[in-house]
Amino acid sequence: MSFSILTKRRIFPIILISCLILAVVIINLRPDIQHQSEAKFITPVKVIDIKKYTLKPTITGFGIVEPDIRFEAKSEIAGKIIFVHPQLRNGSTFAEDTVVIRIEADDFQSSLQQAKANTAVSLAQLRELKVRLKNTRADISLAKKKLALAKKDLARGTQLIKKNLISQSSYEAQQTKVIQLQQEVQNLKSLLTTLPEQQASLEASLSNTQAATQSKQRNLDRTTIRIPFNARISDLAVEENQYISQGALLFTAQTTDKILINAQFPLSQFRILAKDFSHSQSEIRLAFQRGFSSDLLTQLGLTATVRLGDDFSSTWDAKVERISSQLDPITRTLGVIVSVDKPYAQIQPGIKPPLIEGMYTEISIKGNAKSFFVIPRDALHEGEIFLQNQDNTLQRRALIPTKLQGSMALFESGLIVDEKLIVSDPFPAITGMKIKSSADITMQQSISSWVEVQQ
Repeated sequence: MSFSILTKRRIFPIILISCLILAVVIINLRPDIQHQSEAKFITPVKVIDIKKYTLKPTITGFGIVEPDIRFEAKSEIAGKIIFVHPQLRNGSTFAEDTVVIRIEADDFQSSLQQAKANTAVSLAQLRELKVRLKNTRADISLAKKKLALAKKDLARGTQLIKKNLISQSSYEAQQTKVIQLQQEVQNLKSLLTTLPEQQASLEASLSNTQAATQSKQRNLDRTTIRIPFNARISDLAVEENQYISQGALLFTAQTTDKILINAQFPLSQFRILAKDFSHSQSEIRLAFQRGFSSDLLTQLGLTATVRLGDDFSSTWDAKVERISSQLDPITRTLGVIVSVDKPYAQIQPGIKPPLIEGMYTEISIKGNAKSFFVIPRDALHEGEIFLQNQDNTLQRRALIPTKLQGSMALFESGLIVDEKLIVSDPFPAITGMKIKSSADITMQQSISSWVEVQQ
């Protein structure tokens, strides 16, 4: 038992020394570590040259097409419909002044003839009175001359009666004649006073008959219903041989000459255009108080383009008409009303449809041209861009764009022309790390093409 314990005590140091010798041999025989060259960790990137371009800042909104004029044709008279245009149906278009409905006109024609006859009678009576007035004035003139002569005869008779050269009866006859002529002049003067009143009465009567004639003529004209402008029919409410009352709805229509779109824009977008208005602040303030006219908005340099919400291949040039008076209570956006003239005249079958009521559209409004640094939107990394330094290292720069427009980000400052912008997505992007760049010619050309479209 004691021998076995003694033997184990001798073997343990031998094993320990053997392990130490083996470890030293392994360490000495291990090959040297080969460090890789630093150049193998250089990250390849794509870069473009930062350029400054002149373009028009654009804001984008959306709105629904509405007609400029929505017209409800109502009958101004009662009567039986004797004619309805065969094409007067929902969706049909008509040129201005086209006759589409006729109402029976016989009664109105008879009434007009009677009114014309009454007018003719009143006119004849007025002419007759004017002749009487003229003759009365002439009769007064003659009566006054006869009275003057009679007074002279009476004066001579007075001298003769004193000398007993004429009889008393002859003298009295002369006095009677003077009195009669005086009475005649007085009667004519009285008549001359009343005739103008009669003339005024006849003239008033004539005015009434003429007004009645005009009213009957208008009623006769109202039996023919015409389209008041180039229009597209929305609905037809009557049929031929139907009796209609005054005020009855005939049809509804909307103009084809012009459409309106109330496009909604966030205030933050509209400020981008508003701050570049070249007019004085007082004029802009006054315009907000009294309303922006289309001419003023054009002078401010605003232009608009309309596209369909689901088809960007078709565009329409639009005019900025006015700015809404209030914010939308739900979306908190500002409405800008734009118009497109003659949208039906621009139809291209299968390519460009007409702009009709209810279409959902995208509206782009452009302001005055300005200079911007333009970079791809994808080159922004959570508020930072990556640049290539002159020593071929990566630099991170925090930068907030002036505006995001389509696939591009626009900057008014914070960049330098011909700086190298990294447009690929290196990972990890560590400040100061070595990079190897190559020009992204395709991206550079894409930016130039995009700018041409925006100008």
